[in-house]
Amino acid sequence: MKKKQLKLVFFLLVVFSLFFTSAQAQDVVTWKGFSQELTRLLQLPSGRIPDFGEGEKPLSRLEAAKMVIQALSYQDLLPFVDTKSITFSDLSSLSSEDQKWMIIACTLEPPLFGGDNEGKLRPKDPLTIKEFSQLKEKISRYARGEVKWQREKVINQYLTLLVKKEGFSPSLSIETPETKGQVVLQVGAFQDQERAERSSTWLKELGYPAQVKKEGDLFKVRVGPYSKEEASQVSARLQKQGFVSYQVTVETTPITTPTTPVGPFFSLGLLFDPHSPLRLEIALAQDKVLEREKTSEIAQRKGAIFAVNAGFFAQDGDPLGTLMIDGRILSEPQEGWYSVGITSDNQLLFGELKFEAQALVGNGATYSITGINRRNNGKELVFYDHFLGEKTPQQEGVESIIVKGKVIETKKSEGGTAIPLDGFILQGRGEASQWMWQNLIPGSSAKVRMSIYPKNEWEKWKEVRYILSSGPLLFQNGQPGPFGNFNEKVVTEKHPRTVIAQTEEGKILFLVVDGRNPVHSVGLTILELVEELKNYRVVNALNLDGGGSTTFYLQGRILNHPSDLLGERKVSTAFIIH
Repeated sequence: MKKKQLKLVFFLLVVFSLFFTSAQAQDVVTWKGFSQELTRLLQLPSGRIPDFGEGEKPLSRLEAAKMVIQALSYQDLLPFVDTKSITFSDLSSLSSEDQKWMIIACTLEPPLFGGDNEGKLRPKDPLTIKEFSQLKEKISRYARGEVKWQREKVINQYLTLLVKKEGFSPSLSIETPETKGQVVLQVGAFQDQERAERSSTWLKELGYPAQVKKEGDLFKVRVGPYSKEEASQVSARLQKQGFVSYQVTVETTPITTPTTPVGPFFSLGLLFDPHSPLRLEIALAQDKVLEREKTSEIAQRKGAIFAVNAGFFAQDGDPLGTLMIDGRILSEPQEGWYSVGITSDNQLLFGELKFEAQALVGNGATYSITGINRRNNGKELVFYDHFLGEKTPQQEGVESIIVKGKVIETKKSEGGTAIPLDGFILQGRGEASQWMWQNLIPGSSAKVRMSIYPKNEWEKWKEVRYILSSGPLLFQNGQPGPFGNFNEKVVTEKHPRTVIAQTEEGKILFLVVDGRNPVHSVGLTILELVEELKNYRVVNALNLDGGGSTTFYLQGRILNHPSDLLGERKVSTAFIIH
């Protein structure tokens, strides 16, 4: 071959090669192109999905999967993927972490990728333009919230973990000012801003429009504003829940109401077979009434395999509503609240409870006890034992110390009296204190009789060892509600939620829904929670304390994302399985 011909052939080969390379380059999706298109399809803020400096470099299917899953905030699901269940042979060469990314990608509903004719996902292959055009409709569906991911993981023969995530929303809630009246109720004043913010958070989760206002050196916690008529009603309700409040008149006090984002949604469930040798119980923080402890710490202290936050509580840790621990009544019922009871063989009972307690003196005199191990709210008689702690609360009143059925001393006190381990203390204010002076005379015999009983199914409740009150009641005998007298905001606004329920199959379900996070999960309203529970075929269900308290602990780890800004919150009570 002549030299000129060789040069011509070489030139043609170079041109063909460049053309082929160019065609190849044009046939694949680059990092930059994918990042820009993904941002547009999901309507995300610019820069939310970076190209990680790879620019015009071709993007692999694995890398594309990672970018989509990260954009959807579905990386939260990685801990729940079991790589032992891999059905695609070409994933075995990947790291364990990369295997999880691809498994999520192909198990989304709809799947991000499907296998080829040989059942392979080809994760290391470049993503082609043709493939990406096929993905666009799926990604558009994701943007509309039409995406789900559900998994079950068997912990043992009695425990099953349920994980669920769906929906997508890049938008943040917007706050708008709203004025509702000219009276606010001041609930506390603190020198420590953190304590004030925590108190405000607790009040919000009980349904009150709480806010912190700095005046001088104090951070004042207030709820409202209300009309004068509303303020009186709210003040009475606060008092029943252990909060002391007084009215403050203001010209206008704007409050902000966040708009309700559409999605996304993340939940964790635990199905528990009550026929298990494991025990379901209610645990008290530090084994004291006026104490708080993280759910994970309670679990670790009790040697529990599982724990979830339980009942509502006041800012000092006082449990709100009925609390019975191992057959001992530690807190009285709250009107309009429902209770769940646990028998010694792990059976659940749901119902509305009544409470009766009396102080009985040897001379035949009696007086009704209206409070157990909480602050005295006025003209009432309150019972204290060692579950409260070492001493009675700091407050004025008359105290009687009773040991082994005998009155040791009756005295005027400002609180702080040591509580005997082999006895109890009665504290009275107003009319109750006058009765105490007249009847609880040192040396006389005295005892207390307490009983909690349901409106029905009395025989079944006699076997109950643990009781906790909360609400609203979400399901009763297969029917939604009744929702009780809970604040409207508790019912109508989206929040993190915690639920204990009973399924048609007789299993116990604990369900936790994360919230207050526009990227991970925004939470559910009570009505949305009811609809979600229908998927689990529950017959009875009770809403527990939620919000920043919501914590799901299993096998040594917290699996959800508690919404409290300071991390996992200290709570009053927890359900544990051990």
